Amino acid sequence: MKRLFLFLFAALLITLFSTCSSLYPLNPWDDANVYMTIGNAMLAGKELYADIFDHKGPVLFFLHEWAAMLSRSSFVGIYIVETVCCYAFLLYSAKTMRIFSSTSLVLPLTVLLGILTYASDFMGYGDSVEEFSLPILAHSLYLMLRFMRDGKAPSRWHSVAMGIGVGLLFWMKFNLLFFYMGGLVAVFYIAWKRERLSDFWRVVLWAFTGFMAVTLCTLAYFLVHGTLDALWEAYFMVNIFHYHGVGTNGEPPYWWFKLVKLGIWAVLMIPVIFLPVEKEEKWLLFGTYGVLVLSFATLTVQFYYFLTLFPFFPLLINYIRDVKPSMRTYIIMCILGILSVSTNWNLVTLLNGTFPTSVLEMAGIVNANQTEDSEVLTFSSYDTGIYQHTRHLPPNRNYFLSSILDPEIKAEQAAWVASGKVRYLVREVGAVNTCHEYYDVPVPSNYRLVYENEELFRYRLIWRPLSFLWNLTWPRPLLKYFMEPVKKNQKMLLYERMN
Repeated sequence: MKRLFLFLFAALLITLFSTCSSLYPLNPWDDANVYMTIGNAMLAGKELYADIFDHKGPVLFFLHEWAAMLSRSSFVGIYIVETVCCYAFLLYSAKTMRIFSSTSLVLPLTVLLGILTYASDFMGYGDSVEEFSLPILAHSLYLMLRFMRDGKAPSRWHSVAMGIGVGLLFWMKFNLLFFYMGGLVAVFYIAWKRERLSDFWRVVLWAFTGFMAVTLCTLAYFLVHGTLDALWEAYFMVNIFHYHGVGTNGEPPYWWFKLVKLGIWAVLMIPVIFLPVEKEEKWLLFGTYGVLVLSFATLTVQFYYFLTLFPFFPLLINYIRDVKPSMRTYIIMCILGILSVSTNWNLVTLLNGTFPTSVLEMAGIVNANQTEDSEVLTFSSYDTGIYQHTRHLPPNRNYFLSSILDPEIKAEQAAWVASGKVRYLVREVGAVNTCHEYYDVPVPSNYRLVYENEELFRYRLIWRPLSFLWNLTWPRPLLKYFMEPVKKNQKMLLYERMN
Protein backbone atom coordinates (compact mmCIF):
# COMPACT_ATOMS: atom_id res chain seq x y z
CA MET A 1 0.00 0.00 0.00
CA LYS A 2 2.86 2.39 0.75
CA ARG A 3 4.26 1.90 -2.74
CA LEU A 4 0.85 2.52 -4.31
CA PHE A 5 0.51 5.68 -2.20
CA LEU A 6 3.95 6.89 -3.32
CA PHE A 7 3.10 6.27 -6.98
CA LEU A 8 -0.21 8.16 -6.73
CA PHE A 9 1.52 10.96 -4.85
CA ALA A 10 4.23 11.10 -7.55
CA ALA A 11 1.51 11.46 -10.20
CA LEU A 12 -0.03 14.30 -8.17
CA LEU A 13 3.31 16.11 -7.84
CA ILE A 14 4.04 15.91 -11.57
CA THR A 15 0.49 16.96 -12.43
CA LEU A 16 0.70 20.04 -10.23
CA PHE A 17 4.26 21.20 -10.78
CA SER A 18 5.44 20.00 -14.20
CA THR A 19 4.16 21.91 -17.20
CA CYS A 20 4.35 18.65 -19.15
CA SER A 21 1.07 17.66 -17.48
CA SER A 22 -2.32 18.28 -19.07
CA LEU A 23 -3.08 20.80 -16.33
CA TYR A 24 -0.96 23.28 -18.30
CA PRO A 25 -1.64 24.44 -21.87
CA LEU A 26 2.00 24.00 -22.88
CA ASN A 27 5.57 23.70 -21.63
CA PRO A 28 7.07 27.17 -22.26
CA TRP A 29 10.69 26.15 -21.56
CA ASP A 30 12.85 26.46 -24.66
CA ASP A 31 15.06 23.47 -23.80
CA ALA A 32 12.08 21.13 -23.41
CA ASN A 33 10.70 22.36 -26.74
CA VAL A 34 14.08 21.72 -28.38
CA TYR A 35 14.05 18.13 -27.12
CA MET A 36 10.51 17.57 -28.37
CA THR A 37 11.12 19.23 -31.74
CA ILE A 38 14.17 17.04 -32.31
CA GLY A 39 12.20 13.97 -31.18
CA ASN A 40 9.55 14.78 -33.79
CA ALA A 41 12.22 15.37 -36.42
CA MET A 42 13.87 12.01 -35.69
CA LEU A 43 10.48 10.32 -35.93
CA ALA A 44 10.06 11.92 -39.35
CA GLY A 45 13.40 10.52 -40.53
CA LYS A 46 15.90 13.30 -39.81
CA GLU A 47 19.31 12.19 -38.52
CA LEU A 48 20.21 13.35 -35.03
CA TYR A 49 23.11 15.85 -34.99
CA ALA A 50 23.66 15.53 -38.76
CA ASP A 51 20.29 16.97 -39.90
CA ILE A 52 19.16 18.69 -36.71
CA PHE A 53 21.42 19.93 -33.92
CA ASP A 54 21.60 20.29 -30.16
CA HIS A 55 24.50 19.53 -27.83
CA LYS A 56 22.63 17.33 -25.31
CA GLY A 57 23.16 13.56 -25.26
CA PRO A 58 21.42 11.12 -27.62
CA VAL A 59 19.51 9.16 -24.95
CA LEU A 60 17.57 12.32 -24.12
CA PHE A 61 16.45 12.58 -27.76
CA PHE A 62 15.66 8.86 -28.02
CA LEU A 63 13.35 9.40 -25.05
CA HIS A 64 11.61 12.31 -26.78
CA GLU A 65 11.34 10.41 -30.03
CA TRP A 66 9.40 7.76 -28.08
CA ALA A 67 7.28 10.53 -26.52
CA ALA A 68 6.58 11.89 -30.01
CA MET A 69 5.15 8.49 -30.96
CA LEU A 70 2.49 9.00 -28.30
CA SER A 71 1.81 12.62 -29.18
CA ARG A 72 3.48 15.02 -31.60
CA SER A 73 1.90 18.13 -30.10
CA SER A 74 2.01 17.46 -26.36
CA PHE A 75 4.33 16.19 -23.62
CA VAL A 76 2.12 13.32 -22.47
CA GLY A 77 4.93 10.79 -22.99
CA ILE A 78 7.33 12.87 -20.91
CA TYR A 79 4.63 13.25 -18.25
CA ILE A 80 4.54 9.45 -17.92
CA VAL A 81 8.35 9.26 -17.66
CA GLU A 82 8.40 12.06 -15.08
CA THR A 83 5.81 10.24 -12.95
CA VAL A 84 7.80 7.00 -12.97
CA CYS A 85 11.03 8.88 -12.18
CA CYS A 86 9.35 10.77 -9.33
CA TYR A 87 8.01 7.52 -7.86
CA ALA A 88 11.46 5.87 -7.97
CA PHE A 89 13.06 8.95 -6.44
CA LEU A 90 10.57 8.97 -3.54
CA LEU A 91 10.91 5.20 -3.04
CA TYR A 92 14.71 5.20 -2.74
CA SER A 93 14.67 8.40 -0.70
CA ALA A 94 12.44 6.62 1.82
CA LYS A 95 14.73 3.58 1.77
CA THR A 96 17.73 5.82 2.47
CA MET A 97 15.94 7.39 5.43
CA ARG A 98 15.17 3.95 6.84
CA ILE A 99 18.87 3.07 6.83
CA PHE A 100 19.38 5.70 9.51
CA SER A 101 16.05 5.75 11.34
CA SER A 102 13.01 3.56 12.00
CA THR A 103 10.85 6.53 12.98
CA SER A 104 7.26 6.65 11.75
CA LEU A 105 8.09 10.10 10.34
CA VAL A 106 9.80 8.54 7.31
CA LEU A 107 6.67 8.52 5.15
CA PRO A 108 5.60 12.09 6.04
CA LEU A 109 9.17 13.26 5.49
CA THR A 110 9.19 11.55 2.09
CA VAL A 111 6.00 13.41 1.20
CA LEU A 112 7.56 16.69 2.34
CA LEU A 113 10.74 15.95 0.35
CA GLY A 114 8.64 15.36 -2.76
CA ILE A 115 6.87 18.69 -2.34
CA LEU A 116 10.07 20.63 -1.63
CA THR A 117 11.80 19.03 -4.63
CA TYR A 118 9.13 19.30 -7.32
CA ALA A 119 7.62 22.62 -6.19
CA SER A 120 11.03 24.27 -6.00
CA ASP A 121 12.40 26.73 -8.54
CA PHE A 122 15.12 24.19 -9.35
CA MET A 123 12.45 21.98 -10.97
CA GLY A 124 11.64 24.76 -13.43
CA TYR A 125 9.03 23.78 -15.99
CA GLY A 126 9.92 20.07 -15.97
CA ASP A 127 11.58 17.82 -18.56
CA SER A 128 15.20 18.49 -17.60
CA VAL A 129 18.04 15.98 -17.55
CA GLU A 130 18.57 16.85 -13.90
CA GLU A 131 14.99 15.79 -13.13
CA PHE A 132 15.49 12.45 -14.89
CA SER A 133 18.71 11.95 -12.92
CA LEU A 134 16.97 12.10 -9.53
CA PRO A 135 15.95 8.39 -9.29
CA ILE A 136 19.30 7.24 -10.70
CA LEU A 137 21.32 9.21 -8.16
CA ALA A 138 18.93 8.28 -5.32
CA HIS A 139 19.21 4.56 -6.19
CA SER A 140 23.01 4.63 -6.38
CA LEU A 141 23.34 6.62 -3.16
CA TYR A 142 21.06 4.16 -1.35
CA LEU A 143 23.15 1.17 -2.49
CA MET A 144 26.41 2.85 -1.43
CA LEU A 145 25.07 3.90 1.98
CA ARG A 146 23.57 0.47 2.65
CA PHE A 147 26.98 -1.09 2.00
CA MET A 148 28.57 1.44 4.36
CA ARG A 149 26.03 1.04 7.15
CA ASP A 150 24.90 -2.60 6.96
CA GLY A 151 27.70 -4.18 4.94
CA LYS A 152 25.21 -5.37 2.30
CA ALA A 153 26.80 -5.32 -1.14
CA PRO A 154 24.38 -4.67 -4.02
CA SER A 155 22.95 -7.76 -5.69
CA ARG A 156 23.73 -8.64 -9.30
CA TRP A 157 20.51 -7.05 -10.57
CA HIS A 158 20.90 -3.93 -8.46
CA SER A 159 24.47 -3.61 -9.78
CA VAL A 160 23.34 -3.98 -13.38
CA ALA A 161 20.55 -1.46 -12.78
CA MET A 162 23.07 0.98 -11.32
CA GLY A 163 25.28 0.53 -14.37
CA ILE A 164 22.33 1.14 -16.70
CA GLY A 165 21.62 4.33 -14.77
CA VAL A 166 25.24 5.43 -15.17
CA GLY A 167 25.00 4.70 -18.90
CA LEU A 168 21.81 6.73 -19.25
CA LEU A 169 23.38 9.67 -17.44
CA PHE A 170 26.56 9.45 -19.51
CA TRP A 171 24.61 9.55 -22.77
CA MET A 172 22.31 12.35 -21.59
CA LYS A 173 24.72 14.71 -19.79
CA PHE A 174 28.10 13.25 -18.95
CA ASN A 175 29.16 15.87 -16.38
CA LEU A 176 26.62 14.33 -13.94
CA LEU A 177 29.11 11.48 -13.55
CA PHE A 178 31.05 13.67 -11.11
CA PHE A 179 28.76 12.01 -8.54
CA TYR A 180 30.31 8.62 -9.30
CA MET A 181 33.90 9.78 -9.67
CA GLY A 182 34.30 10.61 -6.01
CA GLY A 183 31.87 7.95 -4.81
CA LEU A 184 33.76 5.14 -6.52
CA VAL A 185 37.03 6.15 -4.85
CA ALA A 186 35.35 6.33 -1.43
CA VAL A 187 33.66 2.94 -1.77
CA PHE A 188 36.88 1.35 -3.03
CA TYR A 189 38.77 2.66 -0.02
CA ILE A 190 36.15 1.37 2.42
CA ALA A 191 36.01 -2.03 0.71
CA TRP A 192 39.80 -2.24 0.91
CA LYS A 193 39.76 -1.36 4.63
CA ARG A 194 37.12 -4.02 5.30
CA GLU A 195 38.92 -6.60 3.14
CA ARG A 196 35.94 -6.84 0.80
CA LEU A 197 37.55 -5.90 -2.48
CA SER A 198 36.09 -9.03 -4.10
CA ASP A 199 32.58 -7.67 -3.45
CA PHE A 200 33.65 -4.29 -4.83
CA TRP A 201 35.00 -5.72 -8.08
CA ARG A 202 31.95 -7.96 -8.49
CA VAL A 203 29.64 -4.95 -8.26
CA VAL A 204 31.84 -2.92 -10.60
CA LEU A 205 31.84 -5.76 -13.16
CA TRP A 206 28.04 -6.10 -13.20
CA ALA A 207 27.60 -2.33 -13.20
CA PHE A 208 30.00 -2.07 -16.14
CA THR A 209 27.87 -4.68 -17.92
CA GLY A 210 24.82 -2.44 -17.53
CA PHE A 211 26.78 0.62 -18.64
CA MET A 212 28.08 -1.13 -21.75
CA ALA A 213 24.59 -2.36 -22.64
CA VAL A 214 23.41 1.25 -22.89
CA THR A 215 26.62 2.39 -24.59
CA LEU A 216 26.66 -0.35 -27.24
CA CYS A 217 22.99 0.23 -28.10
CA THR A 218 23.66 3.96 -28.45
CA LEU A 219 26.76 3.51 -30.61
CA ALA A 220 25.00 0.89 -32.73
CA TYR A 221 22.29 3.41 -33.58
CA PHE A 222 24.81 5.93 -34.91
CA LEU A 223 26.87 3.23 -36.62
CA VAL A 224 23.81 1.97 -38.51
CA HIS A 225 22.87 5.52 -39.48
CA GLY A 226 26.46 6.40 -40.42
CA THR A 227 26.59 9.41 -38.08
CA LEU A 228 29.23 8.48 -35.50
CA ASP A 229 31.30 11.51 -36.50
CA ALA A 230 28.32 13.81 -35.97
CA LEU A 231 27.80 12.29 -32.50
CA TRP A 232 31.45 12.86 -31.60
CA GLU A 233 31.46 16.45 -32.80
CA ALA A 234 28.08 17.53 -31.35
CA TYR A 235 28.06 15.75 -28.01
CA PHE A 236 31.71 15.60 -27.00
CA MET A 237 33.66 18.30 -28.87
CA VAL A 238 31.03 21.04 -28.51
CA ASN A 239 30.37 20.35 -24.81
CA ILE A 240 34.02 20.02 -23.84
CA PHE A 241 35.61 22.80 -25.89
CA HIS A 242 32.90 25.30 -26.84
CA TYR A 243 29.83 25.35 -24.62
CA HIS A 244 31.37 26.31 -21.27
CA GLY A 245 33.72 28.97 -22.55
CA VAL A 246 31.10 31.47 -23.66
CA GLY A 247 29.53 32.49 -20.38
CA THR A 248 26.16 32.83 -22.10
CA ASN A 249 23.99 32.73 -19.00
CA GLY A 250 25.10 36.09 -17.67
CA GLU A 251 27.89 34.94 -15.34
CA PRO A 252 30.57 37.62 -14.87
CA PRO A 253 33.62 36.77 -17.03
CA TYR A 254 36.03 37.49 -14.18
CA TRP A 255 38.55 35.20 -12.49
CA TRP A 256 37.18 35.95 -9.03
CA PHE A 257 33.74 34.60 -9.91
CA LYS A 258 35.15 31.07 -9.75
CA LEU A 259 36.20 31.86 -6.19
CA VAL A 260 32.66 32.99 -5.41
CA LYS A 261 31.35 29.64 -6.62
CA LEU A 262 33.96 27.87 -4.53
CA GLY A 263 32.63 29.85 -1.58
CA ILE A 264 29.16 28.58 -2.36
CA TRP A 265 30.60 25.06 -2.39
CA ALA A 266 32.08 25.64 1.08
CA VAL A 267 28.73 26.84 2.43
CA LEU A 268 26.83 23.91 0.91
CA MET A 269 29.33 21.51 2.48
CA ILE A 270 28.52 22.67 6.01
CA PRO A 271 25.56 20.26 6.47
CA VAL A 272 27.83 17.37 5.42
CA ILE A 273 30.68 18.39 7.69
CA PHE A 274 28.45 18.41 10.76
CA LEU A 275 26.18 15.54 9.75
CA PRO A 276 26.03 13.02 12.65
CA VAL A 277 27.01 9.89 10.72
CA GLU A 278 29.93 7.47 10.77
CA LYS A 279 33.27 8.69 9.45
CA GLU A 280 33.20 6.28 6.51
CA GLU A 281 29.74 7.50 5.48
CA LYS A 282 30.98 11.06 5.64
CA TRP A 283 33.85 10.16 3.31
CA LEU A 284 31.30 8.83 0.86
CA LEU A 285 29.34 12.07 1.02
CA PHE A 286 32.49 14.10 0.42
CA GLY A 287 33.12 11.92 -2.63
CA THR A 288 29.61 12.11 -4.11
CA TYR A 289 27.88 15.26 -2.89
CA GLY A 290 31.14 17.19 -2.42
CA VAL A 291 32.59 16.47 -5.87
CA LEU A 292 29.22 17.08 -7.56
CA VAL A 293 28.87 20.53 -5.94
CA LEU A 294 32.54 21.29 -6.56
CA SER A 295 32.00 20.63 -10.28
CA PHE A 296 29.61 23.60 -10.34
CA ALA A 297 32.60 25.88 -9.81
CA THR A 298 34.04 24.75 -13.14
CA LEU A 299 30.79 24.89 -15.14
CA THR A 300 28.56 27.64 -16.45
CA VAL A 301 25.93 26.89 -13.83
CA GLN A 302 22.22 27.02 -14.58
CA PHE A 303 19.71 27.23 -11.75
CA TYR A 304 18.25 23.77 -12.39
CA TYR A 305 21.66 22.10 -11.84
CA PHE A 306 21.01 22.27 -8.09
CA LEU A 307 18.12 19.82 -8.48
CA THR A 308 20.76 17.06 -8.46
CA LEU A 309 21.45 17.79 -4.77
CA PHE A 310 17.98 16.71 -3.61
CA PRO A 311 18.81 12.95 -3.51
CA PHE A 312 21.04 13.83 -0.55
CA PHE A 313 18.24 15.47 1.44
CA PRO A 314 17.08 12.17 3.06
CA LEU A 315 20.37 12.17 4.98
CA LEU A 316 19.17 15.20 6.92
CA ILE A 317 17.00 12.78 8.87
CA ASN A 318 20.15 12.23 10.94
CA TYR A 319 19.62 15.68 12.45
CA ILE A 320 16.07 14.82 13.59
CA ARG A 321 16.14 11.04 13.96
CA ASP A 322 15.41 11.34 17.69
CA VAL A 323 12.43 13.65 17.15
CA LYS A 324 9.19 12.01 18.25
CA PRO A 325 6.07 12.37 16.08
CA SER A 326 3.89 15.07 17.56
CA MET A 327 1.27 17.60 16.54
CA ARG A 328 3.90 20.35 16.52
CA THR A 329 6.12 18.29 14.20
CA TYR A 330 3.31 17.72 11.73
CA ILE A 331 2.27 21.39 11.84
CA ILE A 332 5.83 22.50 11.00
CA MET A 333 5.96 20.03 8.10
CA CYS A 334 2.58 21.24 6.82
CA ILE A 335 3.69 24.87 6.96
CA LEU A 336 6.83 24.08 4.94
CA GLY A 337 4.79 22.17 2.38
CA ILE A 338 2.11 24.86 2.05
CA LEU A 339 4.73 27.61 1.74
CA SER A 340 6.51 25.69 -1.02
CA VAL A 341 3.29 25.01 -2.95
CA SER A 342 1.96 28.55 -2.57
CA THR A 343 5.10 30.05 -4.10
CA ASN A 344 5.45 27.65 -7.03
CA TRP A 345 5.80 29.83 -10.12
CA ASN A 346 4.03 27.44 -12.50
CA LEU A 347 0.97 26.93 -10.31
CA VAL A 348 0.67 30.56 -9.23
CA THR A 349 0.85 31.96 -12.76
CA LEU A 350 -1.62 29.35 -14.00
CA LEU A 351 -4.15 30.23 -11.28
CA ASN A 352 -3.59 33.96 -11.85
CA GLY A 353 -4.12 33.63 -15.59
CA THR A 354 -0.65 34.97 -16.38
CA PHE A 355 0.90 31.74 -17.66
CA PRO A 356 2.78 32.48 -20.94
CA THR A 357 0.69 31.24 -23.90
CA SER A 358 1.56 33.60 -26.77
CA VAL A 359 2.94 30.71 -28.82
CA LEU A 360 -0.54 29.14 -28.89
CA GLU A 361 -1.95 32.33 -30.41
CA MET A 362 0.83 32.38 -33.01
CA ALA A 363 0.24 28.71 -33.78
CA GLY A 364 -3.46 29.48 -34.22
CA ILE A 365 -2.63 32.04 -36.90
CA VAL A 366 -0.37 29.59 -38.74
CA ASN A 367 -2.86 26.72 -38.48
CA ALA A 368 -5.76 28.88 -39.67
CA ASN A 369 -3.90 29.77 -42.88
CA GLN A 370 -2.38 26.44 -43.85
CA THR A 371 -1.08 26.16 -47.41
CA GLU A 372 1.53 23.97 -49.08
CA ASP A 373 4.23 26.51 -48.29
CA SER A 374 3.24 27.22 -44.65
CA GLU A 375 6.70 26.40 -43.33
CA VAL A 376 7.82 28.01 -40.08
CA LEU A 377 11.32 29.21 -39.19
CA THR A 378 12.59 30.46 -35.83
CA PHE A 379 15.49 32.90 -35.98
CA SER A 380 17.68 34.64 -33.40
CA SER A 381 15.54 32.85 -30.82
CA TYR A 382 15.21 29.76 -28.72
CA ASP A 383 12.65 27.10 -29.55
CA THR A 384 9.32 28.69 -28.61
CA GLY A 385 7.26 25.51 -29.06
CA ILE A 386 5.79 26.71 -32.36
CA TYR A 387 6.80 23.48 -34.10
CA GLN A 388 4.84 21.27 -31.70
CA HIS A 389 1.67 23.31 -31.97
CA THR A 390 1.75 23.69 -35.76
CA ARG A 391 3.08 20.15 -36.39
CA HIS A 392 5.80 21.54 -38.60
CA LEU A 393 9.47 20.59 -38.58
CA PRO A 394 12.41 22.99 -38.73
CA PRO A 395 13.70 23.33 -42.29
CA ASN A 396 17.32 23.81 -41.21
CA ARG A 397 19.84 22.07 -38.93
CA ASN A 398 20.63 24.95 -36.55
CA TYR A 399 17.09 26.18 -36.19
CA PHE A 400 17.32 27.88 -32.77
CA LEU A 401 19.62 30.30 -31.00
CA SER A 402 22.61 28.33 -29.82
CA SER A 403 24.53 28.81 -26.57
CA ILE A 404 27.83 28.85 -28.45
CA LEU A 405 29.17 31.56 -30.71
CA ASP A 406 29.63 29.83 -34.05
CA PRO A 407 30.00 31.79 -37.30
CA GLU A 408 28.76 28.81 -39.34
CA ILE A 409 25.53 28.65 -37.35
CA LYS A 410 25.13 32.42 -37.69
CA ALA A 411 25.64 32.24 -41.45
CA GLU A 412 23.14 29.40 -41.81
CA GLN A 413 20.45 31.24 -39.84
CA ALA A 414 21.03 34.45 -41.80
CA ALA A 415 20.88 32.60 -45.13
CA TRP A 416 17.60 30.90 -44.29
CA VAL A 417 15.94 34.13 -43.12
CA ALA A 418 17.10 36.00 -46.23
CA SER A 419 16.08 33.22 -48.62
CA GLY A 420 12.34 33.86 -48.26
CA LYS A 421 11.69 30.12 -48.60
CA VAL A 422 9.46 29.95 -45.53
CA ARG A 423 6.11 31.66 -45.07
CA TYR A 424 6.37 32.42 -41.35
CA LEU A 425 9.22 33.74 -39.26
CA VAL A 426 9.03 33.42 -35.47
CA ARG A 427 11.13 35.40 -33.05
CA GLU A 428 11.34 35.59 -29.29
CA VAL A 429 13.12 38.64 -27.88
CA GLY A 430 14.16 37.22 -24.53
CA ALA A 431 14.40 38.95 -21.19
CA VAL A 432 17.78 37.35 -20.55
CA ASN A 433 20.33 38.41 -23.16
CA THR A 434 22.77 35.64 -24.00
CA CYS A 435 23.70 35.29 -27.66
CA HIS A 436 20.79 37.34 -29.04
CA GLU A 437 22.97 40.17 -30.31
CA TYR A 438 25.46 37.82 -31.93
CA TYR A 439 22.74 35.92 -33.82
CA ASP A 440 20.60 38.97 -34.54
CA VAL A 441 19.28 38.81 -38.09
CA PRO A 442 17.29 41.67 -39.69
CA VAL A 443 13.83 40.77 -40.95
CA PRO A 444 13.66 40.96 -44.77
CA SER A 445 11.45 43.71 -46.21
CA ASN A 446 9.10 41.19 -47.85
CA TYR A 447 7.83 40.03 -44.44
CA ARG A 448 5.17 41.83 -42.40
CA LEU A 449 4.49 41.64 -38.67
CA VAL A 450 1.20 39.81 -38.01
CA TYR A 451 1.49 39.15 -34.26
CA GLU A 452 3.24 40.84 -31.34
CA ASN A 453 2.79 40.33 -27.63
CA GLU A 454 4.72 40.68 -24.39
CA GLU A 455 4.43 38.16 -21.57
CA LEU A 456 6.05 37.59 -18.20
CA PHE A 457 9.44 35.93 -18.35
CA ARG A 458 10.61 33.77 -15.46
CA TYR A 459 13.61 35.81 -14.42
CA ARG A 460 15.96 35.56 -11.43
CA LEU A 461 13.97 32.83 -9.76
CA ILE A 462 16.10 33.04 -6.64
CA TRP A 463 14.24 36.24 -5.77
CA ARG A 464 10.79 34.64 -5.75
CA PRO A 465 10.82 33.40 -2.12
CA LEU A 466 11.97 36.88 -1.09
CA SER A 467 9.13 38.30 -3.16
CA PHE A 468 6.69 36.21 -1.15
CA LEU A 469 8.05 37.71 2.07
CA TRP A 470 8.04 41.13 0.47
CA ASN A 471 4.28 40.89 -0.04
CA LEU A 472 3.82 40.16 3.67
CA THR A 473 5.77 43.16 4.96
CA TRP A 474 4.48 46.64 5.65
CA PRO A 475 7.68 48.83 5.62
CA ARG A 476 8.06 48.40 1.86
CA PRO A 477 10.00 51.60 1.19
CA LEU A 478 12.77 50.39 3.51
CA LEU A 479 12.92 46.87 2.09
CA LYS A 480 12.24 47.58 -1.57
CA TYR A 481 15.90 47.79 -2.53
CA PHE A 482 16.68 44.40 -0.99
CA MET A 483 13.56 42.37 -1.63
CA GLU A 484 11.73 43.46 -4.77
CA PRO A 485 12.36 40.88 -7.49
CA VAL A 486 13.56 41.86 -10.94
CA LYS A 487 10.82 41.26 -13.49
CA LYS A 488 11.22 41.40 -17.23
CA ASN A 489 9.00 40.56 -20.16
CA GLN A 490 9.78 38.68 -23.33
CA LYS A 491 8.35 39.77 -26.66
CA MET A 492 6.87 37.19 -29.06
CA LEU A 493 6.82 38.13 -32.76
CA LEU A 494 5.34 36.43 -35.83
CA TYR A 495 6.09 37.59 -39.37
CA GLU A 496 4.36 36.47 -42.57
CA ARG A 497 5.84 36.61 -46.06
CA MET A 498 4.03 38.98 -48.42
CA ASN A 499 3.22 37.35 -51.74
